[in-house]
Amino acid sequence: MKVSVVIPCHNVEGLVEHALDSVLAQDHPTLEVILVDDGSTDGTIAVIDRYVHRFPDRFQLIVQANQGAAAARNVGLKTCTGDYVQFLDADDVIFPDKISGQVRLVEEQGQPDLVVGDYEQVMPNGLLLTVRALHDKPWAALIRTRKGTTSSALWKRETLMQLGGWNEALASSQDYELMFRLLKHGGQVAWDRRVRTQVLKRPSGSISQTDILDNWRRYITLRCDMKEHLEATDPVGSSAEIELLRQYIFMALRIVAVDDAAWAKTMFDRCISKGFRPQVSRAITERYAVLYNLLGFTGAERVTHWLKRRRSP
Repeated sequence: MKVSVVIPCHNVEGLVEHALDSVLAQDHPTLEVILVDDGSTDGTIAVIDRYVHRFPDRFQLIVQANQGAAAARNVGLKTCTGDYVQFLDADDVIFPDKISGQVRLVEEQGQPDLVVGDYEQVMPNGLLLTVRALHDKPWAALIRTRKGTTSSALWKRETLMQLGGWNEALASSQDYELMFRLLKHGGQVAWDRRVRTQVLKRPSGSISQTDILDNWRRYITLRCDMKEHLEATDPVGSSAEIELLRQYIFMALRIVAVDDAAWAKTMFDRCISKGFRPQVSRAITERYAVLYNLLGFTGAERVTHWLKRRRSP
């Protein structure tokens, strides 16, 4: 079975060699590698050119103006010819038997549309953190962001083409939005319980507050879309997932409400139906739950923020 590896690259001169070496080390015999440089301004292309020169039958480079990772993945998707696609971020690495093991799963389980793999994060301080998917629960895993990540997955190319590829309008939540569309269309999922991918977590100090706020807005909007889909298609059978979505949306709305109370209230009215009761957890204290039950979302947030300001020196 032929597998295509698609690697979007943008200013990864010091990192992309590790990704490319991990692809060369794969023990799966039939691979093609499509590298899409997305407007790099450093020495990324020079590094890639060395690999293309050494392995012209394995590596292909496409150069485009900067359009974002999703656009670069779509270019690679349209170019590649494999039955399945491994999207590998240029700062991640995969272990030698990552692809071959997932191909075995594909063959054993009737060629599912997606293989979800576990992975480990390499933190900025070098600490390794294992991230396990919520196995065998595709909707709950999607809701709770426990359905792998871009580099740990393996995708059926035909299915991605039918879905229209990656959503280029999104700056975050791209992989989970694509998985949502896949489940909406009845896509089948297999689970690779092995940890065969390392995902580099770069320092986040350069991310602006606006970026963080927009990321949360996209997180909430996506889960509102999930909730509305499940309510429209199977409200009884999906009742547990719908309630889980309400709780996760609510916790995220509380984060956004600190900086954009009006947007949070609008999305609360859209996504949280009447009669909702927040579950007490590490994020929701008993006192806040009482305030919410008495005053509603807007009132509870106002009182909570007022109390925080009073306690601030």
